[in-house]
Amino acid sequence: MRSRSIGVVAVLLLGVVVPVGSAQAADDPSVTPGVAEATTPAAEPTTPAVEPTTTPPAEVETTTPPPAEEPTPTPTPTAAWSITLNQPAASWEDKPTVFTGKISQPITGSYITLWQRVPGAWVLRGSTRTTTGGVYKFTYTSASTGTWAFRTMIGVKDTTALAISAYRTVPIQDRKIVINTPAAWYATLTGVSVSGRMTPAEPGKELALQDYLGSGKWRLLSIATMDAAGNFRLRVPDDIPSTRTVRVLTRYVSQPAMEYSGLAKIVIKAALNPKVYAVSATMVPNTYRAGCPVKPSSLRLLQLNYWGFDGKVHRGELILRDAAVSKMITVWTSTFASKFPIRQMRRVDVFGGSDVKSMAADNTSAFNCRRVTGDPYSLSPHSYGWAIDINTVENPYLAANGVWYPSNGLAYRNRSVSRPGMLFTSSVATKALVAQGYFWGAGWAKPDYQHFEPK
Repeated sequence: MRSRSIGVVAVLLLGVVVPVGSAQAADDPSVTPGVAEATTPAAEPTTPAVEPTTTPPAEVETTTPPPAEEPTPTPTPTAAWSITLNQPAASWEDKPTVFTGKISQPITGSYITLWQRVPGAWVLRGSTRTTTGGVYKFTYTSASTGTWAFRTMIGVKDTTALAISAYRTVPIQDRKIVINTPAAWYATLTGVSVSGRMTPAEPGKELALQDYLGSGKWRLLSIATMDAAGNFRLRVPDDIPSTRTVRVLTRYVSQPAMEYSGLAKIVIKAALNPKVYAVSATMVPNTYRAGCPVKPSSLRLLQLNYWGFDGKVHRGELILRDAAVSKMITVWTSTFASKFPIRQMRRVDVFGGSDVKSMAADNTSAFNCRRVTGDPYSLSPHSYGWAIDINTVENPYLAANGVWYPSNGLAYRNRSVSRPGMLFTSSVATKALVAQGYFWGAGWAKPDYQHFEPK
């Protein structure tokens, strides 16, 4: 009975009317529903009967879901870093390649490094810092040609770098100086030169021509500039016969950046190289006048090479009678081959037609329509374009008036001492002229050591 009283009190406290049999069944499962109904008077329930349950009341209360918890907010991640590298233009060795790009954060002063891929590794090529807006710029000069990969990074090590750019491939092209193939050989004083082309073209850039002296030594021969297309032409000294090994190189650049061409062999041979031209009155304004025995139309200009006292080949000219040209070419061919020295060989018009001035200049000449020097009553054999005077100082002339010409050749009156440029019976020039039917004035009573004329 005690247990029932407690159950009733509990029900009353909860404010719910529950049949006694039901409460007892709920508290004591050993009591069967059938027994409880037989011993307890029936009562009208005010609420529906509670179905038996195996779950204790306290447990029922715990089935109420707890209030929903607020979700924990996910932290917003820090913005990722990135770096771009623009595609550089193709470049040339010894010329700077420009690399540009920017980082994702517009920060000034970030440390950026430039790397180049070489076989087996990335090699650091430079560093800089970003400027306003996070942009950066590198200039790098590669000494090696080829197509190379480059990248940049924020930081100095790829393991700790905030970001690494995609790599860019850059063709570093081979700057070249190419020499045109020279001829097998060239004659002296024919304007010998080395020509070629440089790529890329740098209009106005100076190039130098050198020849090899041996033992690692090179000598400067000439300087020239290239044109807008990179073409160049450099003169080779051609006043002496020689065989030269030459090269062309850039000037005003550092030694590592200097560009060299391949080697070329230039062969220069000594040659008379005679040329014959017609003569007009304008070419002989001081040595021809109306009434002369030979008109300009019967004269010829003979240009030819001769050996100078300096051991070099020079270009000379003689005004001759047309019929004398072939004889003179024969004479001077053998004379040139013997390297007999000539001081100079110019038409007398250069000296105003003055024979005295021409002789004082040690000039070798032929035609001059004039009177005999020292004899104003006789027409000089030179007026006919056949006679020739050679090295007038080393071979002076005793005029009809007893005066030696030129005055600066008096020391050469003594013919017992042989000196360069003097003529003797044994001289190649003397023999060659005599063989062509010329008479040498050294045999006259008043000797003329410089003069030859046809017999």
